[in-house]
Order: sequence, then structure tokens, then C-alpha cells
Amino acid sequence: MVSRLFSPAGGLELYCHKIVEGLLERGALVTVVCEKNQSQITHPNLKFHYFQPPSKKASKADRLKHYLEVTSAAVKAAGPFDIVHSQHHPLNPVDVATFHNHTVFRLSQVGKTWERLLNNGKVAFTGAYKARNQVDRDLSAAAKCLNFTSKTCRDDFYRTFSLGAKPSVVSYPGASLASEPDENPSSKADGTFTLLFVGKGFRKKGLDVLFEALRQLKSEGKTCRLLIAGLSKKPLDSFRLARLGLQNEVEYLGFRHDMNNVYKQADAIVLPSRIEPFGMSPIQGMLRGLVPIVSSVSGVAEILSHGEDALILKNHLDHHELAALIGRLMNDRELVCRLSTAAMTTAKEITWEKAVESTLVAYAKVKEQESGRLEKEEGR
Repeated sequence: MVSRLFSPAGGLELYCHKIVEGLLERGALVTVVCEKNQSQITHPNLKFHYFQPPSKKASKADRLKHYLEVTSAAVKAAGPFDIVHSQHHPLNPVDVATFHNHTVFRLSQVGKTWERLLNNGKVAFTGAYKARNQVDRDLSAAAKCLNFTSKTCRDDFYRTFSLGAKPSVVSYPGASLASEPDENPSSKADGTFTLLFVGKGFRKKGLDVLFEALRQLKSEGKTCRLLIAGLSKKPLDSFRLARLGLQNEVEYLGFRHDMNNVYKQADAIVLPSRIEPFGMSPIQGMLRGLVPIVSSVSGVAEILSHGEDALILKNHLDHHELAALIGRLMNDRELVCRLSTAAMTTAKEITWEKAVESTLVAYAKVKEQESGRLEKEEGR
């Protein structure tokens, strides 16, 4: 298993960690090839092999080139292996590649007009974008089976790189964190309707659209509270809030390790992303009783149903539509309770065990290809 950082924290890192745990539980021998290990996991079937980090002064393009060279060498030195699995990390040769991010062209498909034009320029002329695009192209071409965290992400790759009949599997992330939710996940100290946003992006995650929606609601006399986890307030953020008149409604929490406590403070979790290969925070919130509001272009929307266990924002760029969805929840506590109950039920079905099983399906596809190749060679 190849990943830059092996850790139970984060998105890609948690995914990789859970898959490794599941493989070990099934008796597999696993070697994690990584730059840094921040995990406390120990197991007689688990080994680690490390590669050197790039220079801190290296450009993003040079960092990717470095990772391809040192990681490929590290896997060769530590092997041979039955299956070489990359978690969206530069590597060759590789059997299975799990893709956690969209291609660099995604914003050109889902952004505002000026964002699409700007992104096209970056893709055409920026070294970092060119390098990342080349890594995605090479990794998807080299891997014998591709693994995606959503159909949305899969379709982006197959369309962008014309992958045709390349074997693939979709392995949705699980809903659970390292710590389990409390029995009463959404008990709040006051009656203020509270939204939670989790993420680091401003435009890609749709925080700009969410701010405009809150301003519209406030102009209509509907005031709610917004908690932002994952970002610390910077001077530019203070300026934005002052311009929109939201200084008293929005609170930046910074990076938090105690997400259970954060989830307890909210009624709903909002993810109006432009770019979201999946979106683990909504299902983690759902497991704790939060009602999810997600954009239709996010991967997590594939496993949710509008009006049943979630509210889905059809036009991810329309703050009027988002304001209307939030307003529905603010005005209808019965709806909140119904969606909350259904969301918890749905989240309990989204397990890491299923993600591990889907990963094993990808491994089986690789083995089938290898068997077919050997049979052809024997028949010559």
C-alpha cells in the first residue's frame, strides 16, 4: 500500500488507514510504503518501508517528479508484492490505483465562467497543473484496475483520459471516524439553528455560495449560526464577513481533533462544493444525527436521496436555491427530525467493511488479468 502519509487523520489518509486495517483483519500481509508514519497501528502482518521526502524548496512539479522516482524505487526495493496499490500517489509499475481527487480539468466543467477560463489557463500554462495532470494520466494508464471513491470521480477520469474499457471499481469511504458517536449525537445547549461546514477550500468547497445564502436569509429576517471547521479566520475572512454583515453569525473553529464535540453543536452539515470527489464529512455528520445539504456535483450525492435522508442542491452555484433549502430546515423542525433519523440510518450502511470488500474486488480483477495473460503465454 503506497501513500505519502500513513495516518488515521485526514481524508485520503483515513481511507488508506481503514483499508489497511481491513486487509489485516482478513489475514493479508501488508507492507505500507510511505514517507511518514503517524499511525499507532501494530500487527504481525504489517511492515513499513519508507522513502525520502523532496526538498522543501522544490516546486510542486519537481515534488511530483521526485515522488515518482523515489516511491517506485522504494516499492522495488521492498518487494516483490502480489499487489501494488497506490493511494493516488505517483508510482510505476502499479496494479491498483485509488483516485481521491478529480482531474485538474474539473473546475473547467463545474465552475463559474471566469473560474473555468482561469482554470483552463492554469492547466495550459502552469507547471504544477501540467505535472499533476501527467501523473493522473500516467497512473490511470499504468494501473491494471482503477479504484474511485465515487462514480462522479470515475466518470471525470474516464472522460478526461479516454480510458474506455479499463477495469474499475467504486469503493465509497465509510462513515465512521476513529472515535464513535455518542448515543445522543445532536443534543445542543440552545435552540439556535446551527449549520456546520467542514473543509479547507473557499470556492472549490462552495463556502462563497454558502456565505451569500446566509446573507440572503438574514435579509429575510432568518438568522442562523454557521460553524466552520478546518479553517482559521484570516484578515481576508474578516473582511468578507464584514462586507456581508455576517460577523456575528459565522464562527471559524480552525483545525479540530474533537470532531464529535463539533458535530454536537450543529443541526445540519452543508457541503455546496463545486469540486468534491466524495465528501466524507457529510456522512460522518449524518452518523451523528446531522441533516446533510450537499451539491449535486459532489460524489456523496450519489448515495443520498433528496427529501428522504438529505437535501440536494441541484445548482451548486445558486445561492438562492441554497438559501431556500436552509430556510426549509429552519422553518420545519419536524422535517429536520425526519431527515436526521433517515440520515443516521443511511450512514450506518456506509461502512469501511464495504470499502474493503470493494478493494478486494479490484485486486481480484488484477489477478484475473494476470491469469489470462499467463494462459495466453502458455497457449503460444
